[in-house]
Amino acid sequence: MNLVEYIFRAAREQERWAQTAIICERTQLTYRELLRQTKRFAGLLRELGVEAGERVGIIACDCPEWIIAFLGTTARGAVAVPISTMVTESEFEYVLNHCGASVLVLTSDQLDKLQAIRPKLPQLRHCLLIDGNAEGWHDFRALLAVAPEAEIEATADDALAFLLYTSGSTGRPKGVMHTHRNLPYTCETFCRQVLRVRAEERIFSSSRLFFAYGLGNSLSFPLSTGATVILCKERPTPPVIAGIFQQQRPTIFCAVPAVFRALLEYKRQGQTLNTSALNFCVSAGEKLPAMLYREWRQATGLNILDGIGSTEMLQMFISNRHEQINPGSSGRVVPGYEAKLLDRTGQEITGTGTGDLLIKGGSAFIGYWRDAEKTAATIAGDWVRTGDIYRRDEAGNYWFEGRSDDLFKVKGLWIAPVEIEEALLACPEVAEAAVVPGTDADEMTTVVAYVKLKIGYAHDGATAESLLIQVAAHLPAYKRPAQIHFVNELPRTATGKLQRYKLREGA
Repeated sequence: MNLVEYIFRAAREQERWAQTAIICERTQLTYRELLRQTKRFAGLLRELGVEAGERVGIIACDCPEWIIAFLGTTARGAVAVPISTMVTESEFEYVLNHCGASVLVLTSDQLDKLQAIRPKLPQLRHCLLIDGNAEGWHDFRALLAVAPEAEIEATADDALAFLLYTSGSTGRPKGVMHTHRNLPYTCETFCRQVLRVRAEERIFSSSRLFFAYGLGNSLSFPLSTGATVILCKERPTPPVIAGIFQQQRPTIFCAVPAVFRALLEYKRQGQTLNTSALNFCVSAGEKLPAMLYREWRQATGLNILDGIGSTEMLQMFISNRHEQINPGSSGRVVPGYEAKLLDRTGQEITGTGTGDLLIKGGSAFIGYWRDAEKTAATIAGDWVRTGDIYRRDEAGNYWFEGRSDDLFKVKGLWIAPVEIEEALLACPEVAEAAVVPGTDADEMTTVVAYVKLKIGYAHDGATAESLLIQVAAHLPAYKRPAQIHFVNELPRTATGKLQRYKLREGA
């Protein structure tokens, strides 16, 4: 089944065609209008000569046209390729050439980058500009208005539907291949059985549509349940998010831990953060510290369902539940998925223990685009290697212990950065913390901490000494930071993931 047929199934079965599907600033689209626009974009691609399997790039702010382009591309049987709006010119060029996109849909904020690399993109035949007019580019809205509606192409469940490029936290981004079956699987599992999204919900996600997490939050989950998605074109800063809370009154809010932390700081500064319409929140992208969960709960009265997902698995496969939240843990395995832990010898761990996490489930990617070597290193039969180290407790809860490539040894003993970071985050002065290996004068490995302080605390020796005294009460000597560096911001990818390699370069 074409995933577009699945997306509109709830609207069809529940007769919700007149209900609002998308809200974006002053624009509202009903489900009937969205389906019509989706079919028109499929028709436009047909007129442009785009055949099944061809790649269509999308690099745009979160807006209705983004969703129309994604759904219209897959309705045509072509392959949608969302691209981060934060890419550099060289990254943009790499992704477009790597996927071989013949059509690109974009917003005007990306024009300068595209114009700089356009001569290096021989396979790119058509560029459709969503907003504004520019010489040499097609007007997306004008062409869509006169395009004929095309029927949704019948596709096999295992046909390629879209490529999601990883955020590139460890190097060149990889094109993660997902089929028409993968997206519906996440809706039937995590969305319906864990989040329990209802048709009357209004969902807002600060994580953008180009991110696998944001794609579920702002497209597949709301639209497949007949709910309403609230889109935000602007960069989702605390004032912008607060404005949406006040004006659009979402009932579910999805973000990464750094956004929850920033909103708490915003509220502590005396700014208004009206969360009264929210029923609950969702967090992913990186571990949600227990302290941050408790601070959010105390400030707003709201629960955060934290979990772990990946671009390769498309959405969450381990998550906390409404009825059972263990702050600091990623929760339990989502129904429809299986998890296993392997020790350092590659043997499976039964019961409690700590090891490399592998996942199996119907949303698993089929490989990396044009990269057989990395595909073979990640896929092990029916299992996907996540690259995460997890601890499983007696109750079946999973606790993040770090990335397998983040572990390092001090005095011959293994160090998991997350344990030290949690000790630092427990200090009242600390907003964010990251730990990497460094070296001392004797070229011996040491623990180096990078810390972002909360507003009102000085970046000086007295603060550093206070932090060292506090963490000493919780950590053995070999795990205590030898150096603490204060920073204004920690380096992160466009999707909010910490870029440790940049810190390691400076340690």
